[in-house]
Amino acid sequence: MGIRYTTELFPCDRDCLNALYGRDEAYDLFAESFAHVLAYDGDVLSGAVRAISEGVETVLIVDLRAVGPYADAESTAYADKAVSPAEAEDYTENVITGLLRELEAGLTGRRVMLYGNREQLAVLESAGYGRCKNAWTLWREGFKETDFLPAGYRFESEFFPVKGPGPSTGGGKQAEGSTSNSGAKAESPVTNGGNSNPDNAANAALREALKTRIIYPGGRSSATDTEINELLTKAFFGRPHDVTKTAKAFAGSQYIGTAYDGGKLVGVARAVADGSRFATILNVAVDPEYQGLSIGKTLLLELAGRIHEETVVLNTHPGAVGFYNKLKEFRRNRYVFEKHIADGTEPKRPDNPEFRSRMFTPAGYRFPDE
Repeated sequence: MGIRYTTELFPCDRDCLNALYGRDEAYDLFAESFAHVLAYDGDVLSGAVRAISEGVETVLIVDLRAVGPYADAESTAYADKAVSPAEAEDYTENVITGLLRELEAGLTGRRVMLYGNREQLAVLESAGYGRCKNAWTLWREGFKETDFLPAGYRFESEFFPVKGPGPSTGGGKQAEGSTSNSGAKAESPVTNGGNSNPDNAANAALREALKTRIIYPGGRSSATDTEINELLTKAFFGRPHDVTKTAKAFAGSQYIGTAYDGGKLVGVARAVADGSRFATILNVAVDPEYQGLSIGKTLLLELAGRIHEETVVLNTHPGAVGFYNKLKEFRRNRYVFEKHIADGTEPKRPDNPEFRSRMFTPAGYRFPDE
């Protein structure tokens, strides 16, 4: 019997979805999601997946699940049928592949993250998803230790500066060397007109005074779309941001955090959430002239403290690994994946080995306990 995939969601699916996930709220979360796909084998729900998004560029796929064939023992269509473990595994992998294929059809041109699990490693890699090296999850009581890496874990090769010698943690090697952005730094209030000597008492006093000036209103406050867009452009290496997309992204975000020095916006962050199960933190940005004042850390923790969803995930660039590894509130996640769903107008991206080594583990990479 062939698998039927559908993006339609009907009231009659409520009991099936709730039973599939063992939660009474599952159907409502699917109904309110950005996108979803259900898989039916005859009249039996064999799998489902949904996605949350602000509707602009980033998507988080969650609740990807498939069950083996003939899971409904009461169904007369499957009476007296049995399958081997290998056949059951092939069946669930085929359902997962089909669910992703159908879901991705509506996600072209977007960066797609996927919150998966250990059992899905092989099938996700086969579907073109890279296993992220730079994903973190807000640590909360009740999480499984096996889904996360030890605090401060470093992979065999990391791309961030390490100050001084020291033992590595979690089995990763100590990173050597450093990376930096080229170009002169802008004069900033933090460096007291260019005097950035950490031993200078006057500079240290200025930094402490500036820290006390920064406020975190616990929301967007008066920040305009233009101010946010300009800050994102400055913080992300001068890469121009589209103010229209920025406005839509922040309007579609359930949580927003800001930092101010007087009336000046110096930090921003946002999160997209489903109201119950999952949230993803995005666009954590600090004005380069104000870096070094712990604004990013304070802003991130203030925002995270207001997010009530069970699982809060973020995925960052390799240069921020050192920053997040110092935050005891976040743990590096083993099972966040990413894929860019290209549309027909985009040029084919080169398979850049250096980029992939920074962002993803090699295909087939497994930790010793997997």
